[in-house]
Amino acid sequence: MKLVVALFAVSVVSVGCGSGGGSPDMADLMKQQQASMPDPTAMMARVNLQQEMMANPDLAAWHEQREKMALALGDRQFDKGFERVFDSMTVALATLGCRVQNMERVSGYITASIPELPPSQLDTLHKDAQRQYAVAKGYPASIVEKSDSPYDIDMDFSSMMNRQMAGLTLSMVKQGPEATKVKLRFDNVYYPGLVDEYYKIVWAAVDKQMFLDKGLD
Repeated sequence: MKLVVALFAVSVVSVGCGSGGGSPDMADLMKQQQASMPDPTAMMARVNLQQEMMANPDLAAWHEQREKMALALGDRQFDKGFERVFDSMTVALATLGCRVQNMERVSGYITASIPELPPSQLDTLHKDAQRQYAVAKGYPASIVEKSDSPYDIDMDFSSMMNRQMAGLTLSMVKQGPEATKVKLRFDNVYYPGLVDEYYKIVWAAVDKQMFLDKGLD
């Protein structure tokens, strides 16, 4: 019995010291873990920045830019009847991957989710937005860049939350037998660069669908 206990004690010491099996000792493991930890100051700054973005994701400068874009890009006049424009709009939204949430033909009102963008393009736009937001709040633009540490915070979480709340609104008004005015707005999409991209792809899809549907008139 004493021999068994002695052998067990020797094996424990051997593992702890890293002899024989070549296993790292506790000190080495602690050093490796410390080396993989992100800079605590930078990580805390990212935490604070993300909290700010989630609590108030808009900037005064962004709001002003979006107002100008709405006036310049948000309204379109089509030389088509109301019914044709309404049908083309709904098909165009479907081709963009938008999920229609509310559709009222009588009032000409449609609400839907925002269009799908390629992941790489969406990631680039979100990073640009995060950098601009960080600088506006007094942080360096580099603060949004995630380190290689598995323990570091990922700033993409706030972007994902904002996307889930985002949507678009289309309102159509009959101006005459062959004239329809369309107003396009995006809800809870704050970064002007992203809004601009959404305007481009929605109107392009609408123009394409209107062209395809012209034979139906």
